[in-house]
Amino acid sequence: MRQPVQTLLEHTRGGRGGVLLLGGATPADLAAVAEPQYRLDGFRVLRAAGFLAEAALAFAALADLVRPLGKDGSADGSEFDVVAGGPHRLGVAAGELVARAAAEGPVLALIADAHWLDPESAAAIAVAVRVTQRHQAPVAWLLAVDDVRRSPFGTLGAVTVPLPRRATPAAELPTATRRALLVLAASATGHVDEVGGALERLGLHVGDLAPAVAEGVLEATGSGWRFRDHGVATTVYGAATPAERRATHAAFVEAIFQLRSAEKGEILARHLAGAATTTDPAAAEALGRAADGARLRGALEAARSAYGRAASLSPDSAARARWLAGAADTSRLLGDLAGVGRAIREARILTDDPAVHQRLDRIAARTSAVRTVQPDIKSLLEPGSPATTIGLIGAGSAAEAEAMVGPLVSAALLADPLDMGPLTLPAIAAGAMWTGDGGGAAAVLDRSIALVRAYGAGEYLPALLIVRAEAGFRLGHWPTARDDAEEAAALASKLGQQPLRAVARGLALRVSSLMGAPTEPASALEAESLGAEAYAMWSRHAIGTAHLAHGRWREAATALAGVADGLERLGVREPSVLPVAGDLVEAALRIGELARARKTAHRAQELAAGSTSTVARAVAERCLGQVGEARSAKSCFEAALRLHAETGDRYEEARTLLVYARMDGDRARLEAAADRFAALGAWPWLARVEAELAGGAKPVDDTLAVLTAQELRVARLAAGGATNDEAAAALGISPRTVEQHLGVVYAKLHIRRRAELARLFPDL
Repeated sequence: MRQPVQTLLEHTRGGRGGVLLLGGATPADLAAVAEPQYRLDGFRVLRAAGFLAEAALAFAALADLVRPLGKDGSADGSEFDVVAGGPHRLGVAAGELVARAAAEGPVLALIADAHWLDPESAAAIAVAVRVTQRHQAPVAWLLAVDDVRRSPFGTLGAVTVPLPRRATPAAELPTATRRALLVLAASATGHVDEVGGALERLGLHVGDLAPAVAEGVLEATGSGWRFRDHGVATTVYGAATPAERRATHAAFVEAIFQLRSAEKGEILARHLAGAATTTDPAAAEALGRAADGARLRGALEAARSAYGRAASLSPDSAARARWLAGAADTSRLLGDLAGVGRAIREARILTDDPAVHQRLDRIAARTSAVRTVQPDIKSLLEPGSPATTIGLIGAGSAAEAEAMVGPLVSAALLADPLDMGPLTLPAIAAGAMWTGDGGGAAAVLDRSIALVRAYGAGEYLPALLIVRAEAGFRLGHWPTARDDAEEAAALASKLGQQPLRAVARGLALRVSSLMGAPTEPASALEAESLGAEAYAMWSRHAIGTAHLAHGRWREAATALAGVADGLERLGVREPSVLPVAGDLVEAALRIGELARARKTAHRAQELAAGSTSTVARAVAERCLGQVGEARSAKSCFEAALRLHAETGDRYEEARTLLVYARMDGDRARLEAAADRFAALGAWPWLARVEAELAGGAKPVDDTLAVLTAQELRVARLAAGGATNDEAAAALGISPRTVEQHLGVVYAKLHIRRRAELARLFPDL
């Protein structure tokens, strides 16, 4: 940490400033920056920190950061005290204060535990960083988070430095502690009663675990101990000799009868198996029953181990096949594809029982469901009502599907996720989301994800995380949505779920690009679609969204038009499934493709009429306002904003505010859009609004001061020779709106033709 911090301070001392993002740095690490070796002489230090207890207090950390600026110097903090509004306005005010303080000498701003910042402070501090960078102020921002991948600040041009975590190898611990660690690794529960009894019979004591706790290998719980890293437990157990492991399990068997636990039978079976040296029918049967119980509790690792050990201890081939089927299904839930294959192959050889073979067939089908490319996503779903619901929604019958979704959500909230196929619960949650039941979708997703995490059922996580990422994106929880999508992509890749990886990667790119991350090559993302158009839609949509966020209008229009055409070919009529209309209209207007923009707007209106999505109807109204047809643009935008007010989708609302403000030059709407973009972390869109806020307040001369910002833009383009269509494309509005603006301009300026406008813009 020391070298990058010193480099940043030297840059700032030289008048350049910068941002450093430290992953894994603690508050103590930041406090150490005040030590003499960092040479802070001449620096003014500002401090703030995130606290879990204050995460719900809006702007708490931002207030801590700027409070010292009100004590002395020219930065008196008075304007910050009176500023009201959202994170953008407060962030601008805070940034101006910090920049003003930096004019008198370099400033170091330390933000500790930034991952616990309240969301409003995080968004506002990100804006403040951008303000100081625009001023080229000598401000060193040092931001500490638990993991650089989970920064709440979006892209700030920061240098990221993940700090390595120190780990103490078990081999460096005392001999008695290493022996005690083997006992804990062999334990079924880690409970002090179970572990303590075994330790006593081996001549050890619970105090022998204390050095491992002190060195961070273990952590004490309310009832015993657990390894901080499960991999260490596996290593410790695997490094022991077979004789050491058998002796350890035998010590547990001797101590186990003193336990008064509901899981006593399962614990005893585990240690009986561990102590066995040959086949043992009684131990195998006890272990198989214990595995069934562990599977019902969701203790999947324990269940898989118990099923496998039961099979190895059983001399009967039919019983072995039954236990191997259990091991195969449990391996499937854990995402162990090789384990599934081995267990199924061995079980098929051992028995001719039709019931066992049918079970093995079902396990194999569920294993391949999320790994096989299908012509459309609906074919991935198991037969039944969730698939029917998705089919109705995709076909544009959302109202009919809505009646089915409620009972499905209720059933999903009571069901064990492991009793269903890997895509059934995600399908139910997606159906709820697409029919407007965001609360039901969130409840199903949060409960299911919590359960499968507790179970360790990795097989089920990618699809659930994908749907939760999409829901989070729509609700404006972008950093969390990005994290869910990236985790889903990584898990799907590890588990061999390539179709789901393609969808997750597309979703992750869409969110991260809207937060300012660089766009990935289109060819790389397209290659992951595996040749199936149902998956390619997600990649193309992400690519189009990324191009739009970064102002590459023609590339955006091409990619988004491909999405719209692909959805038509797939027969997807529900606009909520993959929202594309609002982006395509914007991109088409920017490059002057007015016919495509009008066609897309009318199609959006047609599809929204059959949807239950309020957001889809709001976006359709905005699209109609942008192309200036059906009703007056103003009435369309007003209708869109009324609909947005009923939803939690702040991104689309901000987009509507922006295009409405462009039409009538209302600065308050531009500022409202800026606040929403800042709160979301939509930095490319925020930069565009900030440029318009800065440019809209500078008329050329007093004669033009009577014009609104949008009228001034239209007048300037017209004076430069642009046609109505060209001006409309440049401003993202309709030619009819340009014509209306020109009529108002002529009336205000008392002129009649474009040639007279040119004389008022001598710089053109």
